[in-house]
Amino acid sequence: MEIHIIGNNVAGTFTAQNIRKQNKDVEIHIYSEENYNYYTRVKLPEIISEKRDIDDLIVFKEEWYENNQIKTHLNTKIKSINPDIKYMVVNESEEQISYNKLILAVGSHPNEPPINNARERLGNGVFTLRNINDALKIRRFIKENNCKKAIIIGGGLLGLELSKQIKNCGLDTRVVEFFPRLLPRQLDIDCANMLKKEVEDMGIEIELDAKTEKILANNTIEGILLKNGDKYEADIIFIQAGVRSNIELAKEAEISVNNGIIVNKYLETSKKDIYAVGDCIEFNNQTWGIIPACIEQAEIVASSVLGKNKKEYKGTTPKTTLKIVGIDLTSVGVYDPEEVGGGWEILKKADKSSNCYQKIVLKDNKLKGAILFGKKDGVSFVNKNIESEVSIEDIRKAIDAYIYKCENCGAEYDEVKKGIAFQDLPENWKCPQCGSPKKEFKKIEQ
Repeated sequence: MEIHIIGNNVAGTFTAQNIRKQNKDVEIHIYSEENYNYYTRVKLPEIISEKRDIDDLIVFKEEWYENNQIKTHLNTKIKSINPDIKYMVVNESEEQISYNKLILAVGSHPNEPPINNARERLGNGVFTLRNINDALKIRRFIKENNCKKAIIIGGGLLGLELSKQIKNCGLDTRVVEFFPRLLPRQLDIDCANMLKKEVEDMGIEIELDAKTEKILANNTIEGILLKNGDKYEADIIFIQAGVRSNIELAKEAEISVNNGIIVNKYLETSKKDIYAVGDCIEFNNQTWGIIPACIEQAEIVASSVLGKNKKEYKGTTPKTTLKIVGIDLTSVGVYDPEEVGGGWEILKKADKSSNCYQKIVLKDNKLKGAILFGKKDGVSFVNKNIESEVSIEDIRKAIDAYIYKCENCGAEYDEVKKGIAFQDLPENWKCPQCGSPKKEFKKIEQ
């Protein structure tokens, strides 16, 4: 049996790996439009600042593919698919390649918000960052044009990491975010404010609640105009406003699509023997653009394509664990329930003196989500216990929170319920029950 995978990204490569683990005999082919084997996109900004070389980003070297008997076809774009006769057509050569099973791991592309003059200037002073070639073009443009000022439109994960590396290139750097806070999909307002301060302390300007109306340019890039009339100067502009699933190849083959390629619980598409995995899929009206989802789906689609439909996809709990601009950050599951009550409970400890924020979200005593910012101590506890029942005592230990007791009247200050670290309370703070000073409170050892 021949299995063909379109896409040598994390979803495509891990799918191939899982297929090979389960079956040593099937032929596996991977097709990629790029000239590189699977690499991590998270570190692309470091190519621009020359902190890393291309080889540093490559996850699996050529030997890995050879050892696993996986045939790669680089610089190969698939133009079309014929699901009825079961072949696909290579773009330039028009070669027809037959398949027994086909897996679409075609990924996603940068979202382009409706900004006047952006599309016209794309590649000429306005850039998106999605692959190695993008990073090399950006690096070259900065040098050749002696860029001094940069604007990043988008305060998401990649936008913030990009801002740090652009700052490392010696450019004045400004992040312009449409939403009222940074990382709106990962952080609540309190933690986002702490992150904003941390980023600004690095010398990066932040503009929130700011909608970019137009790219200002004549012969060269001049800056941006916001909807409120504010203008900011720049020599180079980056648009990092999220991603959209690649669906065109599937759509032209009359495979069912919406925001993504629609799949069932076995990651089968609407056409027989064609599957989809990764950023490009839509399951239960939802798309995912996160690595944990790709890895989880890769295991399931490998079983499905080999006829072992024992594993079912049920969706992936949103999870982000990254070192953003040098800060440890983990965001898992439901981090900011709209209505507290009805079984929801929030336990948190904000330690402004060390710029750490730890929040645990429970529902009916089950751990439903968390934000861990500035400290990694609770990450393993959260990963191990997500969707499981946990005790407040275990949570206190995991996030290093304590109860302080007034030696005069016995009143208690529980850090996870008050939300503020005891040491962050002002020195003139007094016991709300008896008025004793802060120094009369002693920590209860766990």
